Amino acid sequence: MLQKVLKKVKKTFYYLTGTGKDFECLFECSIDGIYRSTLEGKYLEVNMALVHMLGYDSREELLRVNTRDLYLSTDDRPSHDERDRIFSTYLKKKDGSMIFVEISSKVQHVKGRPRYYEGIVRDRTEYKKYEEKIKYLSFHDSLTGLYNRAYFNEELKRFNRSRKLPVTIIMADLDRLKHLNDTFGHETGDRMLNKAADIFRDNFRNEDIIARTGGDEFCIILPGTSRDEALMIIQRIKIKCEFESSDKFPISISFGAAEKKNTSDHLKNILRNAEKAMYKDKKKRSVPAGI
Repeated sequence: MLQKVLKKVKKTFYYLTGTGKDFECLFECSIDGIYRSTLEGKYLEVNMALVHMLGYDSREELLRVNTRDLYLSTDDRPSHDERDRIFSTYLKKKDGSMIFVEISSKVQHVKGRPRYYEGIVRDRTEYKKYEEKIKYLSFHDSLTGLYNRAYFNEELKRFNRSRKLPVTIIMADLDRLKHLNDTFGHETGDRMLNKAADIFRDNFRNEDIIARTGGDEFCIILPGTSRDEALMIIQRIKIKCEFESSDKFPISISFGAAEKKNTSDHLKNILRNAEKAMYKDKKKRSVPAGI
């Protein structure tokens, strides 16, 4: 019965668009996947582009697959009243790997009732990877992989609006980086910066915002953390730096911390206070600023 309905639909399409040969060429030669399925997810027709896109060996093999099983989550598969639009989602290939696709889906009606779906599937995996890479680079420091100043500034605004207190900011400055670059070259300086970044990652939480905001400057936002707690973390990091240091590769970092206790306090002022405390720490240890 279903095959008879399908043939009738094909004949109607051929009548409206021209010869069946032209339609079949368009269907088979398209580099995008094309399909027709029931509302329940059973494939009625698929072209070879969709077969290859999803990693199946033959058209017959894919026709045995229910479209519901291709989605990462069944919630990602739109119902008939959410179709007639382009939507993006992840689909599972035969080998279990995922591809990111755009689906242009159309509901076909018979006697005023939705009967099946027709659609075009375009593989956008490489574009998605490129988009995510650009997004990553726009918010991360290319050398250390930490967040950059642009991201830090956005997070500063977000945490400034938050009523969850306390929030503490730590400012850190890698001592003698200029001297290291001038004496041993920028490769050694870069190695030092990456080492400092690794130490920070090891000693702060996932929810803390760790950013490289300048050449030798780092800023960390610690939500739900008091200044006293931050000072304990700083002390732990300084011990780690001493342990990791050598005569040829000394690791020295100056720190300052300031706490936002009241919603009326502005984080920019807290940041300035952390910077002042950092320079005081640098001066106390007789490390000239900027060296």
